[in-house]
Amino acid sequence: MAQDGVNGSTPGLPRRALLQGLGAAGVGVAVTGGGSSTAQAAVPPQVARGATAAATASTCGEITPEGVTRALAVLEDIIKKDKAATTVPGIAVAVVYDGAVRYLKGIGERQAGVAGDVDPDTVFQLASVSKPLSSTVIAAALTRQLSKGQGWNDTLQSLRPGFTLADPWVGQHVTVADMFAHRSGLPDHAGDLLEDLGYPGEQIVSKLALYPLSRFRDSYAYTNYGLTAGAVAFAASTGRSWGDLAREVLFAPLGMSSANYSFAELQASKNRAALHTLVNGRWTPDLGANNDGQAPAGGANASVRDLARWLTMLLAGGSVPGLQGPLVDTAGLQTLWRPQSVTHGPEELGGRSGFYGLGWNVDYENTGELRLSHSGAFGRGAATSILLFPSKKLGIAVLTNADPRGLPEAIAAEFVDIVRYNASTRNWLAYLGPLVAEPVTEDQTKYSRPAVNPTPPRSLGAYVGTYPNRVYGDLTVSLQQGMLSFTVGPAGKRFPLMHYSGDEFFFQTTGENASGFSGAIFTFSRNRATSLTINAWNRDKLGVFSRRPS
Repeated sequence: MAQDGVNGSTPGLPRRALLQGLGAAGVGVAVTGGGSSTAQAAVPPQVARGATAAATASTCGEITPEGVTRALAVLEDIIKKDKAATTVPGIAVAVVYDGAVRYLKGIGERQAGVAGDVDPDTVFQLASVSKPLSSTVIAAALTRQLSKGQGWNDTLQSLRPGFTLADPWVGQHVTVADMFAHRSGLPDHAGDLLEDLGYPGEQIVSKLALYPLSRFRDSYAYTNYGLTAGAVAFAASTGRSWGDLAREVLFAPLGMSSANYSFAELQASKNRAALHTLVNGRWTPDLGANNDGQAPAGGANASVRDLARWLTMLLAGGSVPGLQGPLVDTAGLQTLWRPQSVTHGPEELGGRSGFYGLGWNVDYENTGELRLSHSGAFGRGAATSILLFPSKKLGIAVLTNADPRGLPEAIAAEFVDIVRYNASTRNWLAYLGPLVAEPVTEDQTKYSRPAVNPTPPRSLGAYVGTYPNRVYGDLTVSLQQGMLSFTVGPAGKRFPLMHYSGDEFFFQTTGENASGFSGAIFTFSRNRATSLTINAWNRDKLGVFSRRPS
């Protein structure tokens, strides 16, 4: 996940970390009304200001039936235009308006180079669009009164004995709602790097207690494993697993037959979209991205047809034809969509703040409507987004099977522009592409060039040894055929070390959180290596490995 975010994000965060938390259809869609909502927060203020100016110069920007009709008439042209510009293999789009699905179509390939087209029933990996889906699961369970506790206000410790955080008082009081609102105090994306090293989800949740905390309920920091801990603890209060609960209270009642939180079920699907990344100019498929460890936060799978069923229910105020009583009651929806955390403050005096509810980005248009959104992204090859205007009964979902390049957000942004203004306020794809491009880290820049006047390393055997770390576990440096490398984590991943200068080495990071080259710097005392600092894993000052005495 990569460096420096857009608007209000924390410096040093990887782009994919940013994108997995993207709001308002990423860094773009929210701007159609002048608001803002990004990865960890919301749309960059410069985007919002541009859209606001365009809206002021145009019509009042109301969502009307006539506007929806004209936008639907050109939606396929928008999709094909942006697909051609990005060359992504496949896209699926659904539009829901006034109680009916008005557009439902797949375009392109499920897997590059393999026969099979995307259609409305093709199953995509949803990435962080899993989060609003998961909060809906809890709201539906509470409507049915399945929880044996208080629901959102249950503490994790009461539901999961033994759970705690670095501050025992916070560990005792943090609730399911705190985790879904990303206000627990955990650092941004805590635990995600452990997933890359092969740690299972349960172990990562236990290791959350090792992360430093910011002030409880006083700051917003997007955490996949924090939300997962809250969701799984809630499911336990109903006596069900997370996947079983979701199927019982949401997927089955809505007829979402393709939807699940299981990688095994995804693999069993015959109509499945592969993930894709562009390698040497060719789309390379990936069928092995297993996100079960953080299933409620990023492991959901569904077709766009099934997402349309979900959006239709939400825009109908929780009701479903033929179902006695609401699937999610009004109070439940209001709770999900009430601002819980301030994702970012105003950029200028009198400006607008951005908010997060329970699994949803929450913003307000210049015209006053509530705007709900979320985006998801896997660097391994997925980009997704949803956008809703509940008071106007309008929603759009865009799913793609390629790495993030602003495509779902651009399609949704242009669609809403046409609805509101009968014209696009900007070239969204051209604007958003650079904003979501992978930033180059300081380490990547530094280690991409040879050192100036480098000094030789010590005898390579001096670096060999085991270096424990309370979060990442034992890191073992070994020497084979004259080359140093290290292994770490349950997966036993091996990283070759390349020499830079003196006791400074570097390596290539891998996995969903890859950020290019990372420094690996040894510290010596009396000619003995005492520690190893891994720069890419040291954002929260947790990346120092102390050598075990021989």
